Amino acid sequence: MKILIDTNIILEIILRRECFDVANHLLTTLQEGEHKLYITSGGFYGLLFTTDKYLRKVLEMENPRRTDTVRSLMTQVLNVVDVAGQDKQALIRGIHDMGFKDLEDSCQHQAAQAEQCDYLLTFNVKDYTGSTIPVLSPQEFMSRLLW
Repeated sequence: MKILIDTNIILEIILRRECFDVANHLLTTLQEGEHKLYITSGGFYGLLFTTDKYLRKVLEMENPRRTDTVRSLMTQVLNVVDVAGQDKQALIRGIHDMGFKDLEDSCQHQAAQAEQCDYLLTFNVKDYTGSTIPVLSPQEFMSRLLW
């Protein structure tokens, strides 16, 4: 099964936010199965930026420790997921898809289509009403397909 993982799921784990347990259980379970997991390159940049900012501002971590920590975390992410391919035309389709109000989500949807993903998983299901791919929350996905 091919699955695009929204950035917010990985951020829950890295930043140990409210839905850490659900997100961590999801990714651990998916890694153990025969699943191909993807994120977008834009999502990866967002992870990198947000993680660095969190370490700097919230945890007040200084360099070089902060940069080493970000490198380690991003390497761990890339050991779990592949990066979905997107070209200029997919991005153009994403920004002009009138089924989406959030253009970033639309571009992620285009990446999931390009990789022929079976599912797109996110904590913001409501933002993907224009999706042609089934979009599920981690909880929905686990209860419907993994139990």
